[in-house]
Amino acid sequence: MVTNLPGHVVDERRDGKKTVLLHRSMAVIGDDRIEIKSARSTIVLPLLGLLVSLAVGWLMVDRGPALPFWLLVAFLLLLIVLVPVSVMALVGALVGADVVVDARKGSATWQQGYLGMGIGTKELVPFAKIDHLEICIEGDQPDRWHDLPDDLRQFSLVLVKASGRRLTICNVPVPAYGQEDGMDRTLAVGQAIAQLTGARLELPAGWELVEIDVETGKPVANSAGRRAGQRGKRHGKRR
Repeated sequence: MVTNLPGHVVDERRDGKKTVLLHRSMAVIGDDRIEIKSARSTIVLPLLGLLVSLAVGWLMVDRGPALPFWLLVAFLLLLIVLVPVSVMALVGALVGADVVVDARKGSATWQQGYLGMGIGTKELVPFAKIDHLEICIEGDQPDRWHDLPDDLRQFSLVLVKASGRRLTICNVPVPAYGQEDGMDRTLAVGQAIAQLTGARLELPAGWELVEIDVETGKPVANSAGRRAGQRGKRHGKRR
């Protein structure tokens, strides 16, 4: 069971599952299953495609005899492409997922993207073949043109197999001034997957875990000496 996730980046749904917002996606965390899936806003484009298809189909039926033949052919080709792509995209946005970590099956699965729309297996990694999980950060080092780091930071949660193969689970790009929030969101997903799989989680160099008291917002110096009923949350902090 996944527990002790930082409440400042985790929202709880009515069904008891927890969600963490990522980049154009979200992590849905259950007791024995974690999904990285598209954000709800991704249903807008396929719905628009279906509405356009409906309008074109109605136009062909209602005005078909009066339309030029070449235009009818163009409309038909448009519908042949647009309808199945929109339907697959809508299904993927509603029930599909990019990555599924399932404790009951004992494996992490990367689903097909683009036309697969999060349906169908692209990569399958049994828990026994996971070496560790790793959080990587890009943009915090000076670039080759300036002696300053980038204005953006991208945090990535990566699964490293025993063979050395690296598979990206999720990305969280944030402005440089919000890098601790980006780390906390990535860390929350990483901790949840680490608890589910039993794999260790490695932080990037220069970062450490700090426990923050939920009542005072201050770091907890000695967690063993806290008062009964007082809770803490894990927070990523740059050294």
